[in-house]
Amino acid sequence: MKGKFMKSANVFSRAIIQPVMFMAVTGIILSVCAILKLDLMPTILKDTGNFIYNILSSGMIGQLSCIFCVGIATALAKPKYKTDAAILGIVTYLIFLFANNSWLQLTHRLAKPNSQGLFGTGQNMVFGIQVTDMGVFLGIILGILVGWMVNKWGNIKLHKYLSPYAGTKSVYIILVFVTILFAIAITYVWPAVNWVIENIVKVMSTTGSIGFFFYGFLNRMLLPVGLHHFLWMPLFYTPLGGTARIAGKLYTGAFNIWLAELGNPSHITAMHQSIGYLSNFGSISLPIGIAFAFWKMSEPKNRQKVAAILIPTVTTAFLAGVTEPLEFMFLFLSPLLWLAHSVVYGISLFLTNIVGIDIQFDTGINMIINSFAFPARLGHQYLIPIMFVVTGLLEYFVFVFMIKRFNIPTIGRANADETLLNGAESEDESVEQAEEKLAQTDSATESADTAKFDNQTKNIVAGLGGPENIDEMINCYTRLRVDVKDTNKLDMDLLKHKTGTKGVMQDGNNIQIVFGVDVESIHDKVDEYLDYLKKHPSESGK
Repeated sequence: MKGKFMKSANVFSRAIIQPVMFMAVTGIILSVCAILKLDLMPTILKDTGNFIYNILSSGMIGQLSCIFCVGIATALAKPKYKTDAAILGIVTYLIFLFANNSWLQLTHRLAKPNSQGLFGTGQNMVFGIQVTDMGVFLGIILGILVGWMVNKWGNIKLHKYLSPYAGTKSVYIILVFVTILFAIAITYVWPAVNWVIENIVKVMSTTGSIGFFFYGFLNRMLLPVGLHHFLWMPLFYTPLGGTARIAGKLYTGAFNIWLAELGNPSHITAMHQSIGYLSNFGSISLPIGIAFAFWKMSEPKNRQKVAAILIPTVTTAFLAGVTEPLEFMFLFLSPLLWLAHSVVYGISLFLTNIVGIDIQFDTGINMIINSFAFPARLGHQYLIPIMFVVTGLLEYFVFVFMIKRFNIPTIGRANADETLLNGAESEDESVEQAEEKLAQTDSATESADTAKFDNQTKNIVAGLGGPENIDEMINCYTRLRVDVKDTNKLDMDLLKHKTGTKGVMQDGNNIQIVFGVDVESIHDKVDEYLDYLKKHPSESGK
């Protein structure tokens, strides 16, 4: 039962991250627009900022439910069904809207707008259609439904005279009736569900800064198994992260509320408490504290090599918000050190909330941009440098104490595994150089065509048991997530030591290989290599 749940959870995590990856980009653009909208800016810049902000606010942020539906349906679907799943995702979403609205009309339960519009009625306008207000939950539920049904019945075979209606067309027929029934049922069920959600939010809101500590602590503790998406995604994009009415419109979820406040500073007298989830030094000051601790505790003779390894990981965290390349250096090495890190992570959010820093940042880039985009009297961003130093030093001293007290063999120490450290000596040999050398190889056992694929790519495929053993492969921000058919064919030693990974995790048939921010390009190379091997099966064993 546990294995089945974990597999389902990993599948959902892989799916939900696809649409969310675009939200960070949207946030940066909107933050820049907010700066352009400041009163001190020339009129042409203010108008430009307003123009772009309103387009993205309405076109992207305002339609998250639909985006999640299509994104999740496509991500969940098997490769051969992805295009059809995307089409069925949007069609199913629209069918729900019209079916839900039609039933509300038929049963005379369409809410009448009051002085605040439909606020408080449990209904809302979506694509100009008045429906039961499910927010982003609607897109998530429908996306999962479509993805699951396409995978389950996408290969339905019919008589040759009915073949045009086979496969995903049959799934569409089933979806029409399932969606209509679901849309009708929701008009009776969702008011109760909404009541439960509202009460959960009330309980969470009463915990104050303590709640932010537990959020930060659990965020790190769930990271190794890739389930941290279950924690932050609902807080960022659903009513579980809070509800606020800004400039006459209702917004739910911490990230959506932040973007609404960012675009309407004149309507804000105090920042919403949910911004505490977004004020996070976890990828800014904490990695610096960790890196200095590792450097300090390494042997003097190794410090130059240690610095060569740590500086890129800290830079990646600061600029891209990706901390896993650094964190995976000690995650498997010492669970106790990981626990201490999780506690400090939680404390950093607790302290940030206590002092009242109320702007969104999870990378150095948006910290700088958002510091200028919002009035200091509301965001208190002038406290950021102080908390930057405090949280960084806290992480540093905790790590130094733990490493000394428990003699943890971190990088560069006498009792450490020198594999990573020795790898730094040849770090100047880039992937491009390796490809060039490989391309020049005139081995009789390898064709000229395969020479364009680097050793890293080949080792990933070989380590996963070969092309026939790979069932499905996607990537998130930092990880290659792979489902394999037979775990006995895995070569974990090859995956861990000859693919350039920062860490490998296995949960049954699901393998997660951590590469960092360049994972997408690695994924593309592996896909290209797999396509080549399909056309040249004789090359698979080489």
